[in-house]
Amino acid sequence: MRHVRSTSGMTIAGATHKRALARIGYFHGYKGYRFSGSATRRIPYSNFDELRAVFYFDGALKATLYPVLMNLEMAMKNLALVEILKAADSSRLNDVYARLMLGDKRNGRRGKLEVIHASDGVLLDAYKRDNVIVRHYYDAPAESVPLWALMEVITLGHFSRFLEQLSSPVVNSVAVSWGLKKRDADLLPHLVFAIKDLRNCVAHNGTVFDTRFKTAKIRGQIRALLVREMKLPSSVSVQFDTITDYLILVVYLARCLGTPKREVGALINRYSALTEELRSRVPRRIFDMIVHTDNRAKVDCVSRWVRST
Repeated sequence: MRHVRSTSGMTIAGATHKRALARIGYFHGYKGYRFSGSATRRIPYSNFDELRAVFYFDGALKATLYPVLMNLEMAMKNLALVEILKAADSSRLNDVYARLMLGDKRNGRRGKLEVIHASDGVLLDAYKRDNVIVRHYYDAPAESVPLWALMEVITLGHFSRFLEQLSSPVVNSVAVSWGLKKRDADLLPHLVFAIKDLRNCVAHNGTVFDTRFKTAKIRGQIRALLVREMKLPSSVSVQFDTITDYLILVVYLARCLGTPKREVGALINRYSALTEELRSRVPRRIFDMIVHTDNRAKVDCVSRWVRST
């Protein structure tokens, strides 16, 4: 506490702050939440209660998003699995590769081979970790691991690359099963890629409030898709530099994949309540730095879209 006072100028004192700092931790809590986005954007806290408010806001966000993201991942994989199995007329991975991956997509045949190699690596890692499903098929005589077993252990990043290598008719079928238009089918792997960093951050208890989890720039076509399909006004900019932008993506995918309107509405209401609670607990300059000034306008637009679907 003395170190925090002497290096940050932040007011921190007393038994309550001492217990709070011990709970959230110096490295994970204080050092992880004293900046927004990058270490050069220090949040101008005047006292420890403000940092603690941001910390709990972040935790509540993750608790709110976790079940939604897990359900989205499950739905995306399972709906894709149905269409792929139907198109391949087989569950054998080698049949899927031979019949549905023609080597004419990104990076040509090399791209296809990279996906196959990565899939083998995912299965090997699962086998080493004693995954019951994968071990069952590898250890059974004359058995081969089926596609659905791969889907059980595949990461969203590899799932994105897997979809990217599938033939166009299959991708079109998967897009329709996800509730997308055929004209947007090529964006399927990029939608998965766009959501994967948020999913991984939430699942592994990373810091989510300032989108520092983003590992690469999300394609402009995804931003354009959201603006067009959700009928967002020109005044609303979706750049994925705020957590509200990711909420828009989550809401869009949830409705496309068939999540009931009431559940999506509850997610939006919970998010809005969390941001308003944070607004009441930190100064305006800190709130605007974290959630940004256009938060209410974006949430209102998304709410109207959900009601209209």
